[in-house]
Amino acid sequence: MNLTERKWCGWGLAETPDLLKDKRDAFWNWLRELCGFGALPYTPPIDWREIKVPPSQISNQAILELEKKIPLSKITTSQFERIVHSRGKSYLDTLALRTGKIDSYPDIVVYPATKEDIIQLVRWCNLNRVAIIPFGGGTSVVGGANPIKLDSHEGVISLDIRSLNKVLHIDRKSSIAKAEAGIEGPALENILRSEGVTLGHYPQSFEFSTLGGWVASRGAGHQSIKYGKAENWFVGAEVVSPPGPWKTENFPASAGGPQIRDLIPGSEGTLGILTEIEFKVHPTPQETYYSAFVFPSFENGVETARLLLQEDIPLAMIRLSDPYETFFFTAMQMGGGDPSSIPQFCLMLIGLEGSSSAVSAGRQIVNNITSNYQGLSLGEGIAQQWFSQRFLLPYLRDEMLDYGIGVDTLETATRWSNLLELYEAIHNAIQSAIEEDEELKPKFPIVMAHLSHAYLDGASLYYTFVFPRSLKNPEEQWWRIKNKASETIRSYNATISHHHGIGTDHKKWISGEKGALPYQLLYQIKQQIDPLNIMNPGKLI
Repeated sequence: MNLTERKWCGWGLAETPDLLKDKRDAFWNWLRELCGFGALPYTPPIDWREIKVPPSQISNQAILELEKKIPLSKITTSQFERIVHSRGKSYLDTLALRTGKIDSYPDIVVYPATKEDIIQLVRWCNLNRVAIIPFGGGTSVVGGANPIKLDSHEGVISLDIRSLNKVLHIDRKSSIAKAEAGIEGPALENILRSEGVTLGHYPQSFEFSTLGGWVASRGAGHQSIKYGKAENWFVGAEVVSPPGPWKTENFPASAGGPQIRDLIPGSEGTLGILTEIEFKVHPTPQETYYSAFVFPSFENGVETARLLLQEDIPLAMIRLSDPYETFFFTAMQMGGGDPSSIPQFCLMLIGLEGSSSAVSAGRQIVNNITSNYQGLSLGEGIAQQWFSQRFLLPYLRDEMLDYGIGVDTLETATRWSNLLELYEAIHNAIQSAIEEDEELKPKFPIVMAHLSHAYLDGASLYYTFVFPRSLKNPEEQWWRIKNKASETIRSYNATISHHHGIGTDHKKWISGEKGALPYQLLYQIKQQIDPLNIMNPGKLI
């Protein structure tokens, strides 16, 4: 892991892929027209060397004391390291980094060499009232990695555990593996697949996120229908908290009271540092089948998805794009299109993984159900094209920001009986919030969504919205959109986050989602395990 090979103020590698190719000029001209710009403004990020980083609030003497306790670990106060670890990858994070308007930094960044070093570090931080922010891969899109220092704290440490990246054990007989929490997606999957098994967890951040981050954020991968969200494949963990190290239960099943391990997925580092994680694995699939279908309406696609989920077939993925997302991605490949007459056609990608016999039988059921709802097969080529680019689309956000265009995402989940009504309500809320902007009024707001991560009782909805970015008050503009969409989500009794987590961006809605008494119980657990609130303060609880 080399930070200089990665974009310090945006997504992924510094050497970015060219998604637009020969359609580049046409695409940007098309976006310019939709956003209502006479000319695209050029708003590149500043040079990181121009950012004025304040001196560390942790004294040199205290740092020397810490170095003696963890001599094999890397401890740094370098300007670049503190900037990179000051924010994650949310829209507001990216804006802060690009402009240098960063309101908080970690005082030091620590790369622990061993689990024992983390134990010593947490003990030292608790004694010295220093907050600890687990950084993971730094891919949080909800402010989960932001270094918040409370008045009671003497300083803030960003804890980057990507050096703890070993697979410790693979139990093929029990279909369980164990790895250190800092291992990143590609390294983990490569080792597992070399042993004939897979975790099957492929979030869009897969290339740069960590096993610990997936669990801490309660994340989901593209094939979550088959392999589950983090809380489904999570078996147990070793955790370091201010009182000391501890382990969760890891039984196949237990009636021994409420399971403490259920507190860990989604805890976002507020209860302790995850050091080692046990998780379920599956044999690598004997056969995979991914194909594309087009439906005459979003409603037809939703009903198809619901019925497929209630069949006993080896589904790995369903991804149904609404007409706007289907149109936008087609226009991106074509270099433009007329948004005033968007057809109602919707693209669905369906994936099966498993034994050859199960996949073969599943394909027949897929064909029967899709045809019953007027689904037309487009073959496997489009699905393969999506697979080849599925980790690349976040790169386009940075380029849009270079040219004064804002783009962000949000997601939720609800039951099938509520899904279509919620889908329309959120779409309208986002669009109206964009159009309310007194400074910038786009010609055609781009608000698009897809259904994914489906279940027997419901599914997630994932929205992407594109808008002319305010150069005067970009944070205020974003919060207006976010607030309106989020209040709509809560009014329909849907979840404020299906897999992005809570962090700082969703915090004001989580108590209402939980309810007063359950939220107070979470608060009391936090108080018991971390009375000085040094574990990722200002997030979740």
